[in-house]
Amino acid sequence: MTLNDLAERLGVPARQIRFLIAEGILPPAAKTGRAADGYDETHVLKGQRYLALHRMGMKPGSIKVLMAFDDAVPILQAGGVELRVDPGISPEAIDIETVVGAVEAALRAYVAKG
Repeated sequence: MTLNDLAERLGVPARQIRFLIAEGILPPAAKTGRAADGYDETHVLKGQRYLALHRMGMKPGSIKVLMAFDDAVPILQAGGVELRVDPGISPEAIDIETVVGAVEAALRAYVAKG
């Protein structure tokens, strides 16, 4: 579908779609050009999710962070906590001690808030 088709499906102006792409919230079109049919159902679904979260009062930056985890691979679920890994990172590139320390610090801060 074209940019205008996508905007119509989402009920927003085309400039908002361009903003969402520029911010990395939506992926770029598969094809470019004036009459490119570069948008698909993935764009629609991600756009709908963004708009729903925005209507709930979330800020664009927070939504971007939340949506970045959509493609992450869940590797652990325990005690109500889920650990996900970006599918684009090589397992060899993960510094386990650093990650474990950051997770522990974040969980301790969360628990301390009550």
